[in-house]
Amino acid sequence: MVRKAPKTHGHKHDIRVRLSDREHDAVAAAAARHGVTISSYLRTLILEHTATGKPPGILASSLADLSRQLSGIGNNLNQIAHAINAGKTAPVSQILSDVQAANSETRYLLREVRI
Repeated sequence: MVRKAPKTHGHKHDIRVRLSDREHDAVAAAAARHGVTISSYLRTLILEHTATGKPPGILASSLADLSRQLSGIGNNLNQIAHAINAGKTAPVSQILSDVQAANSETRYLLREVRI
C-alpha cells in the first residue's frame, strides 16, 4: 500500500519539539478542544506570540474581557432605552464614559496586534 503525503497547505518547514507524555497529552487535549490538529494549534500559538510579542492567550484574554465590558454596556443601553421609552430619565453620561473606555481599549488592542 502506498502512503500518501499529508496535505501541507503551503507549509513546508518542519520544526521538531520534544514533549513528555504528559505535555503531549495536554497539547493534544487543547487542540482537540479547539477542533484543530496539534500542528495547527501550535502554529497559531507561535504566530500569536510573534505578532503581539506577548505570551499566547494574553490577547484572547484581553479580548474576552473587552467583550464582557461591551456586553454590559449593551445591557445598560438597553435599560436606558426602556426607561426613555417609558418617559423616565436615564443616566446617559456614565454609559458614554464606558463606551469611550471600551473604544480606547479596542484601539489599544488593535495597535498591539498590528505591531
